[in-house]
Amino acid sequence: MTHGTAVAMQVKSDRAYDSIDAVSVAVEALRGRLQSGQKITSRELRGIWSERLRPFWRLQIDLYRALSRRLLEQGDNYLASEVADEGGQFFGDDVALILTRALATARSGAPQSAQAFLGQKEEVLDEADEAKSLLARTFKDLWKSSREEHYLQESFDLYNLDYTTTKGDRTFPGVNAASMALFLGRRDVAGRIAGEVLALLRAKADTSNYWDQVTIAECLLVAGDIEAARVAYAEAAASDHVAHAHLATTRGQARLLLKQLERGEAEFDPCFPLPGVIAFTGHRIDGPDRTAPRFPHDMTPAVKERIREAIAKSGAGFGYAAAANGSDILFLECMQEAGLETYIHLPLPEEDFIRESVLNPAFPEWLERFQKVTAHATEYTCATHAGHEALDFDYGNRLMLGAASQRARQLDSELHFLTVWDGVPAAPGSGGTADYVRLAGEFGCAVEIIDIPGPRSGQPTEQTTPTAGPGQLLSILTIFLRPDEKSEAKLAALASEAIHSEVSDTRVRIFFQNPGAASTAACAIRRHLADILTGALGLHAGPARLSTHPLTGKQIVRGAHVSISDDLAALTPTGLIYASSAFAALLGLQNSGQARSEFLGYRALKSGGAREPVFQILG
Repeated sequence: MTHGTAVAMQVKSDRAYDSIDAVSVAVEALRGRLQSGQKITSRELRGIWSERLRPFWRLQIDLYRALSRRLLEQGDNYLASEVADEGGQFFGDDVALILTRALATARSGAPQSAQAFLGQKEEVLDEADEAKSLLARTFKDLWKSSREEHYLQESFDLYNLDYTTTKGDRTFPGVNAASMALFLGRRDVAGRIAGEVLALLRAKADTSNYWDQVTIAECLLVAGDIEAARVAYAEAAASDHVAHAHLATTRGQARLLLKQLERGEAEFDPCFPLPGVIAFTGHRIDGPDRTAPRFPHDMTPAVKERIREAIAKSGAGFGYAAAANGSDILFLECMQEAGLETYIHLPLPEEDFIRESVLNPAFPEWLERFQKVTAHATEYTCATHAGHEALDFDYGNRLMLGAASQRARQLDSELHFLTVWDGVPAAPGSGGTADYVRLAGEFGCAVEIIDIPGPRSGQPTEQTTPTAGPGQLLSILTIFLRPDEKSEAKLAALASEAIHSEVSDTRVRIFFQNPGAASTAACAIRRHLADILTGALGLHAGPARLSTHPLTGKQIVRGAHVSISDDLAALTPTGLIYASSAFAALLGLQNSGQARSEFLGYRALKSGGAREPVFQILG
C-alpha cells in the first residue's frame, strides 16, 4: 500500500449472519483454522483481515494473536504489525501482540524501531521469556548493518542472559548465544554452549518440529561439523508447510556462520528453497489503429507459454505487475494458475486504467480477463489520483519496482525482472515498457527479455511514446519551525539540491528532484536546526506540477501529492523524520547510501482516515 492509493483486497464474501449464534459459530471456526497447522495463503489471510467484524473481533484476542503470527510467518511484516497494533488498541499491553509487533518491525529491516518499541514496553515484558532474545536479535541486526562490535557484544550478553536465566525453553537463546560467541571469535565458548544445547535437544522425546531441527543444525555448524549440519538443515527445510519467513531467517543465519568459518557463505543455499520475486512489464495487444505489428493477438498463446517457462525457471513465488491487456494479464494468469502470489499495482484509478490500458475494441475478452486476475490477486492497489498522463505510468513503474524490491529484501531472495519487449527504446519518463526496462537497468536489475515470436520478430517496429504530462516526479519535504531571521539562509545551505521552496507562516515545503537529495537534506536539517524546529519532518514523493500563481506571479507547486508530506510532519512524537511508503520505496531503489528508511508502523494521517504504513528516515 502506498500514499495516494486506494487498496482493494479483492476477496469477495457472500457471508450473511442472521443471528449472534451464527456469528459465534463462524468466529469459533475461524479461531480453530488460524490456530491449526492448516496452510492458509497470504491472500486468504488478507481476506480474513479485510472482512473482519470489528465488534466481534474486539472480544477475541486469540484472533488477533493467531492472525498476526500467521502473517508474520508468511513474511507479510507490515500487515502483521497492523493486526497486532489494532489488537493492542482493544486489549492493551498483551505480551504476545507486543512481541509479534516488535518481531514484525525487526524483520521488516527496522531494528532501531523495534528496539524503541520494546523499550516503551519494558515493564510489561519484564517476565516474558522471548523479550530478551528479541531485543538481542535487534542488536544482531544492527551489527549486521554496521559491523560495530559493541552491538554484537550486546546481542551475545542478552542471548546468554536469557539462556542462563529463562524458566522456559533454553534451546533458542542458547543456540543464538553460541552463534554470537562464534562471531566474537570466542570459539571455546561457542562450542561449549552448542554442545549443551545439543544435549538438551537430544534429551527431548520429540524434535520433529522445524525450529528444533534447525537448532540442531545450527549447533552442528557452530561446532564445525559441516556435513552433518548440511544434512540437518536440508531435513528441516523439507518439512511440510515451512513458512518463507522462517526459511529466510534460517538461511541468513547459516550464511553468516559459514562466512565466519571461512566457508562459502552460499554453500547451504540449496537447502533452503526460497522463492524469488518477479517484477514484470510487457507490451499490450496491438490495437486496431496500430499500423506496424508489434504484438498481434494471435501470438498470445506462444507468448504465454514463454512467460510460463520463465516463471518456472526463476523459481519465483511472488509477482508484481500492472494488469494491462496482453503481456501483463498473461503473466498474472501464469502466476495464479501455478498457485503463486500476485501483487497488482495500477498507476491510474481503475476506471481510467481500464479505459487506457485494458479495453481493446477488437478483442473485448481482455476486460473479463482483467477482472478475473484482479479478483484473485493477493493484493490489488489502484492509484486514486491521475492527470499527469505519462508521469502517472512512470511513477507507477517506480513504485511497483520499489515494492518488489522491498519484498525481495525482506525475504533475502532474488529479484528478477521479466519483460515482453520488442527492444525499441523510448524517452526517459515516458512510462511504457521500454522506459520500465531502462529504469530496472538503472537500479542494477538483471533483465530477462521475452521477444514476440513470429515473422516480425527482430524487425524494427514503430515507436510510440506517450505524451509527457504537465508535471514531474518530485520529492517533497515539509518542516515546521519558529521564525528566525537566519533560518532562510540556513535552510538554503542545508538543502542546496532543492529546486523550489514555499513558506507559509511556520510551514516550509522544500522540493527535490529525487528522494536521496530530500532525505539527505532532512537529516541535515534535523541535526543543525533542532533548536528552531517545532515538529516532525515529513517526506513524500509523487507527481506534481510547477506553475505560476495568477496573482503574485510566483512559482508554486500543485497536485494531490503535495500536502501528504504536511500530514506526515504533523505526526507525533516530534523530532522524527517520517516518510510515506511511496517515498521509502523510491529511496530504496535509489540506494544512495546516505540515508535509509525503517518501517515504523501504521498511522492515520488524518482524523478518521485510513491507517497507512509509515516509515522513518535514518542517516
